[in-house]
Amino acid sequence: MDEARSQPPPPAVSDPPLRQVELAQGLVSYTDEGPADAPALLALHGVPGSVRDFRYLAPHLTGHVRLVRVNLPGFGGSPPSDEAVRSLVGRAQVVSALAALLGLSRYGVLGHSMGGGTALVLAADQPRRVSFLGLVCSLALTPHRGLLLPPAWFGGLARALETRAGAALLAPLFRALYRRRRFRGVDQMTAADFALQCRAITAADCRLLRRAAAGPRPPTLVAYAQDDPLVQTWVSEELAAAMPDARVLAFAQGGHHLQKTRAEELARAVREGLGVSTGAGGAS
Repeated sequence: MDEARSQPPPPAVSDPPLRQVELAQGLVSYTDEGPADAPALLALHGVPGSVRDFRYLAPHLTGHVRLVRVNLPGFGGSPPSDEAVRSLVGRAQVVSALAALLGLSRYGVLGHSMGGGTALVLAADQPRRVSFLGLVCSLALTPHRGLLLPPAWFGGLARALETRAGAALLAPLFRALYRRRRFRGVDQMTAADFALQCRAITAADCRLLRRAAAGPRPPTLVAYAQDDPLVQTWVSEELAAAMPDARVLAFAQGGHHLQKTRAEELARAVREGLGVSTGAGGAS
């Protein structure tokens, strides 16, 4: 009994119900939590991913922030839209349209992994609307080792996965790779799911990101971990160096999902970037 009492409580999580809205680009699902009149933050997941990727971070934000988590087209309940799947610009346009429909004239944007690329493009395209940019273990200016192959090659893999022979050969390989990288729900993913994800990876346009990083930006946070198995430390450092005014939050440990493993520290930095209360604790 004493040993059980000494165990730390499980981390708080937030899994609000999905909402859906029809945009010009198609149907998009999202969650919306926190005070309606608080500074807004749009959270964008990676590939694969969904709004649930931020369920550990949300309790540390929603006492201070209106947090809108977006299922980007093709993921988490948002049907695929060809332009948004294949293009960071297309994804940024979807997020911008959702913000406008929700009546958000100013908002921060937080992107994890591939979602960081979308966030950076959105911030560069909407400098008067985006008030804060957070990049967490982000797609950056040079392809990282997690991509395995040049992004353009993933289009060929997608086409192969859409054939019967290619699906039989490649789907087990993708499933084994994703399982090693501890992606959730991998055993339920189909060849069609892997094909969609490959098409989404073709959007990893580092030249576009270099242009976006060089332009005007809002206050920016670059967060990464030195033990990230997908994004090398030097890739994140190169991104931060390209934006010398950015705040850098570097952890020795934390892996690729800092929004889970370093939720409290990351949330504190995000709140500071948004200019809201930075009191210690979780959802206070």
